Amino acid sequence: MSPTRDPVARAQRRLGRPLPLPGFLRRSLELRMVFAATVIGLLLVALLLFFVTSRISSEVFEDQRDVVLRDAQSRFSAAQREFDANAAVTVDEVNAVAQAQINSIKDSMAGSGGVGIIMERSQRETSPTVANNLKSDTDLNYLITPELRERVETDKGGGQYWQSVAVPDSEGGTDPGIVVGSRMNLPRAGEYEVYLIYSLESQQSIVSLSSRNITIGSLGFLAMIILVVWAITRWVLSPVRHTARAAERLASGELGERLSVQGEDEISTLAQSFNHMAASLEDQIERLESLSKVQRLFVSDVSHELRTPLASIRLAAEQIDDAREEISDPFALRSIEVLSNSVDRFEKMLTDLLDISRIDSGNVKLRLETIDLAEVVETVIETTMFHFKATGTTLRLHMPDTPAVAEVDVTRVERIVRNLVVNALEHGEGKPLDVTLAVDEDAVAVRVRDHGIGMSPDVVAKVFDRFYRADPSRQRSLGGTGLGLSISMEDAILHGGRLAAWGWPAAGSSFLLVLPREQGPDGAPGKLRGPGPLDLIPEDAPAVARAGAADAPGEHGTASLVSPLGPAPATRRARQTVVLGDIPLAGEVISPAAADKERETDRVVVRLPGDRSSTRTPAEAAEEARWR
Repeated sequence: MSPTRDPVARAQRRLGRPLPLPGFLRRSLELRMVFAATVIGLLLVALLLFFVTSRISSEVFEDQRDVVLRDAQSRFSAAQREFDANAAVTVDEVNAVAQAQINSIKDSMAGSGGVGIIMERSQRETSPTVANNLKSDTDLNYLITPELRERVETDKGGGQYWQSVAVPDSEGGTDPGIVVGSRMNLPRAGEYEVYLIYSLESQQSIVSLSSRNITIGSLGFLAMIILVVWAITRWVLSPVRHTARAAERLASGELGERLSVQGEDEISTLAQSFNHMAASLEDQIERLESLSKVQRLFVSDVSHELRTPLASIRLAAEQIDDAREEISDPFALRSIEVLSNSVDRFEKMLTDLLDISRIDSGNVKLRLETIDLAEVVETVIETTMFHFKATGTTLRLHMPDTPAVAEVDVTRVERIVRNLVVNALEHGEGKPLDVTLAVDEDAVAVRVRDHGIGMSPDVVAKVFDRFYRADPSRQRSLGGTGLGLSISMEDAILHGGRLAAWGWPAAGSSFLLVLPREQGPDGAPGKLRGPGPLDLIPEDAPAVARAGAADAPGEHGTASLVSPLGPAPATRRARQTVVLGDIPLAGEVISPAAADKERETDRVVVRLPGDRSSTRTPAEAAEEARWR
């Protein structure tokens, strides 16, 4: 299923995905709570510091501004009175009076934070008597901005104007300050602009100290909040952790696991619910185990008990069959044939039931040996050759260059391959059958591919179920009990491997067996570390089938357009092999000219890696054209 058709994916996109979190936060709710408390606390501290500091700074500035303006007003008034009362006539006398007043203002305003005074002739003044411009500190001249000078010059009522500035301090930095300007009339010299410069260094120190204390107090309070959140979270989550550990022990098989119930709150309700669930599970599992044990014993006992009458029936059938030449009734002869076939099918069913019973009981141990799986495949082909001839099926055998050596239980792997081959013959409708063997560093794989009626996705999902038949009304030509593929799946799992199926209506089906090359210690199942050397979906599958499989990846694997065997050289020496009469089942020394030809004997075609596909039959060509 593609992501665009996945309702879960669509719901996630609609609702929005949560922000990604680091791994340590995803694994611990306790850490997430502490982390959230820390982040929220830091935001609150930052907001508190910003608003409180801003408020304190604003109030302190406004109060000090009023004080500075009143102080400047008193300085301007006192100096103007002195200028008005003075009878200076000459320029020197006017300069002396102005200098005295400037010095007096500078000395008196120091207690109010004053750091400098500047007196300059007004640009609009036209009096011929010109007094000197006076400055207590020439480095402060840049603090008088053109905007403030313009406002003072255009004033007509003798008012005063102020502006916030940054006053340099003794350490090379700056402190907030205020410049207050006003116009004054000097004797005979006319109008002059006077600017008083105040520093707010002491007020800034108060604001800084307040901000520092607020920050320290807020961080301390935040630390207390974090500790409290951590303690409460740990206290609340402690029963949850106990419940999780109890659930793990319950899942591991300790059915007697229970939680202690204390109090009547939500946590105690959780413990009671867990205990009730555990008790119910224990009761159900015990009942199921008892029922399963009875079922296994019944199947095993019935299977064993049926062997005795079955042996008698088989003996009687063989005796009757031996005397069939003396029987002339056609109906009786047909009955003998039906009886013999039914006895064979009954015996196979009993064998399968016993195997299923042993697997269910868990008493199966693999008899491991190291063998080349090519020998296993050849043995299976040899034992099923009669079925190939009976169904008129052409076998195309694809073998690797290197030995496919693995540690397996030969009997069980032979049974798996035999079941797959017989199943393919049953549903292959006489069309060619491909058996492919491949190997890589970690695994070996066998794929059985038929070109018969195929399977729908619903059938693929149930094909390994016990007693399942895709079409119960279809006549079976090779017998079968409905347990073969189920037993094959169990045998593959015992090896630590996997068995997967793929099919498409009218395009055939494919079964892939992948086994690890090495088993675990003491007969434990091996482990597969990758997808294996062979793809489940064959290269000649219809494009629509490959696209459908790519939309729904799962345990059945996905198709690959690249052959896992790769190209083969034109000449090579194959391994020694078993020969069935005139039918070669593996390779021989092949010349370049013979490499492109198929080796056919009794409809058995053997192909090595790199051999080109044989010419398709008219039915295959028509089928391929239809799918294209």
